[in-house]
Amino acid sequence: MLPGRRAFIITGQPGGRGASFNIDPALPWQGTRPRQGDHHKGTTPQVTGSELFLLKTWHGEAVLLLMSNSQNPAQSNRRSFLGTTTAAAAALGSAELVYGDHHKGKPLRFAQIGCGGKGSSDLNNTVSSGGKLIAMCDVDAGRASGHFNKYKDVPRYSDYREMLAKHKDEIDAVVVSTPDHVHAVAALAAMKLGKHVYVQKPLARTYGECMALLEATKKYKVVTQMGNQGHAGSGLKLWKKMMDDGAFGEVLELHSWSNRPIWPQGMTKYPAEAAVPKGLDWDSWVGPMEKRPFGKGFLPFAWRGWWDFGAGAMGDMACHNMDPAFWTCGLTLPTSIKAEASAPAGVAYPKWSVITFEFPATKACPKGVRMTWHDGGKRPKPPAGADPRLNMGGNGCLIVGSKMSAMGGSHAGTPRPIAVGSEFNKDAIAKESARWQDEHRKLRGTDHHREWVDAAKKGDINAPGSNFMYAAPMSAALALGAVALRFPGEELKWDDDDGKFINHDEANKWVTIDPRKGYDLKV
Repeated sequence: MLPGRRAFIITGQPGGRGASFNIDPALPWQGTRPRQGDHHKGTTPQVTGSELFLLKTWHGEAVLLLMSNSQNPAQSNRRSFLGTTTAAAAALGSAELVYGDHHKGKPLRFAQIGCGGKGSSDLNNTVSSGGKLIAMCDVDAGRASGHFNKYKDVPRYSDYREMLAKHKDEIDAVVVSTPDHVHAVAALAAMKLGKHVYVQKPLARTYGECMALLEATKKYKVVTQMGNQGHAGSGLKLWKKMMDDGAFGEVLELHSWSNRPIWPQGMTKYPAEAAVPKGLDWDSWVGPMEKRPFGKGFLPFAWRGWWDFGAGAMGDMACHNMDPAFWTCGLTLPTSIKAEASAPAGVAYPKWSVITFEFPATKACPKGVRMTWHDGGKRPKPPAGADPRLNMGGNGCLIVGSKMSAMGGSHAGTPRPIAVGSEFNKDAIAKESARWQDEHRKLRGTDHHREWVDAAKKGDINAPGSNFMYAAPMSAALALGAVALRFPGEELKWDDDDGKFINHDEANKWVTIDPRKGYDLKV
């Protein structure tokens, strides 16, 4: 290292759209300061008086060394990380210095269920976080061909039950990245074998499935995580700090929304029967649901819009966008739900919906609180005290308080104050924004796949932030909201003690749906 230079280690995951880096908040950035998780598209971040060097990749992650010309301690306060430590990193001995003990010892041996679509990134991220792929399963050999070809020596299956039976003694964990209707039965099968599980969001499609996974979590004491990655980020930490510091005052209302669906919804009949594509095991794809003929309108990705297989726009995005409000307010299950929708329920979710949940009192909301979900182009209006011309964006979360209101983007995005008091005051908003920007620079997020892998290696069931003890109630609330979509305009009153709607017998038919023979939800 050249005399007079200071150095910093920055880690991040490079991707096709740019790299996402963990940035030291003390660095003197030019222009807008990047935040942890920010994406730098096509250009290297510019740092005053500094140069950025790519040293190497380590388990799929870029390791960068920033050399700063500044000798001013005020500009580089991580003194303990400088000197000989940095010199060693510059000599390409950086991996253990950056990651500590993470990559020491044995890898987490895992099986992957679902290798195409979202399963592709889940598989890659689990491997790069210290996992070793032992077996993989996908019902669609065409969609999974990338990983089937990449891992030619790894056994592959189309039925996860067969895979788990053959490899139960060789694996420590299972990653479930299937369509929504398979999440619960696949995860439960793994948990009953004592395997740690990572499951894509939503955790499950029905209230009954969510409760089965919650019970299994308590019984089998395995490490669990739902794939709402924003829960591990610094943005959610800032939401929580705002709440804990009393910045909102009394919480008056909550909103979350999404511009989805981006797939067909509102269908009134199933697609016409068609020949099953080559390489697709349709019976295994249908899995626990009632058998029905293959139709071209189900795959790929379009399954989200059908009652049988998906959870609609809310199931897709609310685990991300509702997460800040759900987490910071300590919510569990609602007391009542009322839905508005584009059309009466048929075989598919409506084209748009607005679902209002009433939640009971919590520590953060001693009077209870109302949360409203909006999708299909529906969005909340700016709250009192905000600029009435404010663009609410396509995805987001909003907490409206008596003292301050804040809004963040998709995936538990970093909140920003948009109202202070009940009258629009640009200067007050700017002052609060600067305050919370400073607070955000002090916070650190984590990679949620690594969070789960590390916890699984240690057997620490409480370490993952979105473990099933948290994720199951949130997903169950969303599942009850989906039931309300079948009865638009009707208020459904929920009794959490009895696990049923107390005023609507017809709605209770959809609270739990028994799987077909060969699949079970018995804990």
